[in-house]
Amino acid sequence: MPNPPGRSSSREKLLDAAAELIATHSVQELTLEGVAAAAGVTKAGLIYHFKTKDDLLGALVERMSQELDQRSRTKAAQRGATISARLMALVDDTFDMPASEKRLQANLLAAATSYPHLLGPVQQLFDRTYGELSDTGPEAGLALVVAAALDGLLLLELLNLHQFSPQQHAAMRQAMQQLAQRFD
Repeated sequence: MPNPPGRSSSREKLLDAAAELIATHSVQELTLEGVAAAAGVTKAGLIYHFKTKDDLLGALVERMSQELDQRSRTKAAQRGATISARLMALVDDTFDMPASEKRLQANLLAAATSYPHLLGPVQQLFDRTYGELSDTGPEAGLALVVAAALDGLLLLELLNLHQFSPQQHAAMRQAMQQLAQRFD
């Protein structure tokens, strides 16, 4: 039976509200009541879609992983769907990520110690990406190094271990783009 009108948009509104609250605060401060209020629905309306905070967080991470993957694949397809295009999309995703998305990812990453089930969709995304890059022929090692370096750069910043200057960002982006172009 099809969903009544508005059901999927209510679910998306709830996920949007949860993402905004997590990006602004933290997962530990997130409550079902707060998400319902931020989305403009009743708690019962939220519970219709997400029975528990764990369900809500799992759906949010799943959606975020799918959006990241789709965004990267769309950018790569626009450039010709080559390995070079895929790596260039990863470069763009790393260096152009909005601050709000970085805060959301950082807070969700911090929450993974308390909610280890959140890592599943993210691990699957990494598995797909690194699996595809492993099948690139003799230069597979270089493709994997570029992707891992980009992930390491982002992780350093998400965990607030190091913040690179704008000049350092520009130099690293240029170097990564040059490496990615070797696959043309």
